[in-house]
Amino acid sequence: MKTNVYGDFACYYDLLGWSRFSKICAQRLKNFVRFRGKGDETILDLACGTGELEYRLRKTKLRFVGVDMSRRMLKQARGKNKGVKFIHGDMTSVRLKRRFNIVVSFFDSVNHLGSIAALCKMFKTARIHLREGGFFIFDMLSPEGLAGWELVEIRRKPGYTLIINGFYFPERTLAEITIEGFVNVSSGDSSGKTTYKHFLQKIYERSYPLDKVAESLTKAGFGNISVSSFDPDEPIENASRWFFVVS
Repeated sequence: MKTNVYGDFACYYDLLGWSRFSKICAQRLKNFVRFRGKGDETILDLACGTGELEYRLRKTKLRFVGVDMSRRMLKQARGKNKGVKFIHGDMTSVRLKRRFNIVVSFFDSVNHLGSIAALCKMFKTARIHLREGGFFIFDMLSPEGLAGWELVEIRRKPGYTLIINGFYFPERTLAEITIEGFVNVSSGDSSGKTTYKHFLQKIYERSYPLDKVAESLTKAGFGNISVSSFDPDEPIENASRWFFVVS
């Protein structure tokens, strides 16, 4: 599977609405920390993207370090999160020589890994960076959820137009989606004219059977694995997205 490389898409990621998922994840993480009775946790965010999670939790005592492979995503993250450390690195191999109370990886970032071997490496990275008694929290699209990428959609908003074309290959539980966008931008002169910035982004994601994910977590050194449907109204057997809390 090809590696996802983000170009101009990263500059408009938040504007186009993909950051909204972080609102849900931020609240869940906040609730988890509150349940633990602690407010000053250290958190490693693997595949942090534009740093929207950090931004939404900026008024808490949580202390973040974010890691992402996309320099353009990191530029956005640094721009809106002063004082948070963001590091360019691969979530399967980065080594920071420090440990954290919690490691997270949200918005199907784990689905970007194209093989079970890569999945195991990423889980090992999370395990290595956890303090004793720490937790690894992540979500993941199930094969059923990834099948929902088989679509053609046009989104027209006042500030942009998106053309989304997705394919799902069930024999490989692989999805490929092409996002073509036209974003309104100011001309920057006194004419007040609006021009359009065009971008084209391909994204590839894979899913794996739940038992294979659990097996990979065990191989990485996790002994306690809790998984539920991300949507509380969906039974785990039919979940489109899984939610993991492991230690």
